[in-house]
Amino acid sequence: MPIPSETTVRPTLDEIRGQVVSAIRGAWEDWLASDFNGVWRCKRSRANFVWEQIIERANNALLDHDAVHVIDGHETMKFLVRDIVLFRFKKADETGRSSNDATQLALAFHDHEQDLFGLPEVQRVEVVYKLNRLETQIDDICVVARNGDQIAWEYSLLDAGEAAVPLPLPEAKPERPAASIVKLKGAADDRKKRQD
Repeated sequence: MPIPSETTVRPTLDEIRGQVVSAIRGAWEDWLASDFNGVWRCKRSRANFVWEQIIERANNALLDHDAVHVIDGHETMKFLVRDIVLFRFKKADETGRSSNDATQLALAFHDHEQDLFGLPEVQRVEVVYKLNRLETQIDDICVVARNGDQIAWEYSLLDAGEAAVPLPLPEAKPERPAASIVKLKGAADDRKKRQD
């Protein structure tokens, strides 16, 4: 299987974009409201808490969705959409790269020549959240396709939902000569001298 195609993945995941974004944002809010925020010492503890909340929220939102199959196993959960796109949730750095323990399964997920889970034609991507520099809020939620350790492409799920609305332009007014608009200092004196 070649590297996932954005033109295939994007419209497929757009069907559930609202539920996915809501699950991630809700999980982050759960973290902020928890008694553990500011107490736990390791970033991985926070990441695990947020991941658990994302999975719980996404599972509840997508379990009965006709186009989605939830695959539980290997200490993770994956979501198969329309038997075309398989994704998992991750936290990513600012470049969009998630970090995984280098297990055979983790490495294989980004090796698109390998058939995982008996789904040879499925395109595998990650849905990731990126934090701001201070790690106090979510900066972006993206879909990332990797080819091994390299990022093949990514796009924001937040940008996909926001459309630019053009502002109305002011009505054009008839042009007036500059002389009727601008009064130069000393121009009155010059005119008076010319009249004399």
